Amino acid sequence: MKPLDGVRVLDLTRHMAGPYATQMLSDYGADVVKVESVPHGDPSRRTGTAFMGDESGLFLIWNHGKRSLAIDMRTPEGLEVVQRLAATADVLLENYRPGVADKIGLGYDELSLTNPGLVYVSVSAFGSSGPWAGDPGTDPVVQAMSGVMSVTGESDGEPLLIGVPVADFTGALVGAQAALLGLFAREKTGRGQRAEVSMLHALMSSLTTRLATHWFGGETPGRHGNQHSVVAPYQAFKTADGHAVAGVWGAGEAWPRFCEAVERPDLVDHPDFAENVDRVAHREALNAILRPIFEQRTTAEWRDRFQAAKGLFGPILSIPEAVEQEQALATGAVTTIEHETLGTIPAMSPVVCLSDTPGEIAGPPPLLGEHTAEILDELGYGRADVQRLIDRGIAIVTEPAAPRRAAAPAA
Repeated sequence: MKPLDGVRVLDLTRHMAGPYATQMLSDYGADVVKVESVPHGDPSRRTGTAFMGDESGLFLIWNHGKRSLAIDMRTPEGLEVVQRLAATADVLLENYRPGVADKIGLGYDELSLTNPGLVYVSVSAFGSSGPWAGDPGTDPVVQAMSGVMSVTGESDGEPLLIGVPVADFTGALVGAQAALLGLFAREKTGRGQRAEVSMLHALMSSLTTRLATHWFGGETPGRHGNQHSVVAPYQAFKTADGHAVAGVWGAGEAWPRFCEAVERPDLVDHPDFAENVDRVAHREALNAILRPIFEQRTTAEWRDRFQAAKGLFGPILSIPEAVEQEQALATGAVTTIEHETLGTIPAMSPVVCLSDTPGEIAGPPPLLGEHTAEILDELGYGRADVQRLIDRGIAIVTEPAAPRRAAAPAA
């Protein structure tokens, strides 16, 4: 069994934050029904620059293990299909702008009348209240407003966008958490409820060390490039053949171990470097000593030295190197899926490894409308009714080219 076996999730999301959240629920057993608009489906099917066949790599990464229902909710018949589906759902996750779901007849107040056990999760850029509630917002906008960009980049440079969609990813993680908390609460109360996730609030909660500097140190946090903001040394160093991160964290043996690895035991009790506050205050002087040292050995040689000293160290890898590194391969972090039309495609495996109820990729990203007919059948629509919806362009049915095959479970 899987933790979410028997849980049906109605996915009314598109792009990344919502779809990635529901994909995580699918990995642990939930039956995720992705409702897609007619005629083109989730816009992320056509977004970006990397495509395999006619499908965007972004859609393939964010939507595996789901069933696709392609329906036109702008028609009364199409809306009725989704409302009937919502009556059978345990969780509904939507990422419309606040108020849109209510306007089209899919808001919590209306749906909970026929399904009081529904856990209804809304993910949006700014939440449903406040002066920005109605404004559009995606990952870069949220990164900008969260304060994250202001502390990213070189000290004498401009604010920088983080190289991964961290606001979307954080919103997805918290969105999935909201669904699980709602289900857990329902076990105790017997009632569903509405959960709201603001991507801005979620990303601001990641500021942690920078908030400590602001709230308890009385400073405006700044940019430190590849150096840690409140610990020294803990940063990127250039090696003889690349770059690596090395440093210390915490008191005790961390600093002596670092000094052992770089063969500078004289630095351990140096008055300018003995304690972290001293090292941060004299960061540039310490860097002037350490940077030439790191350039003398290769990344692999430094790995051996830090491993022997039990010190903090990691090579800076490119994306291809990262997904092919021995640690990722040994733990099964990267796997493959058999797609209906594209053949074998790569994917990240479920992250949480449960000993008794492991996660598993339920199947490939769906073709647009691949499961329309079977979902309508589950809702009680007869063959003639389904055909009528297809003939009128309200529903799209795409037949799969081959049987689904699930990927291996998480290690």
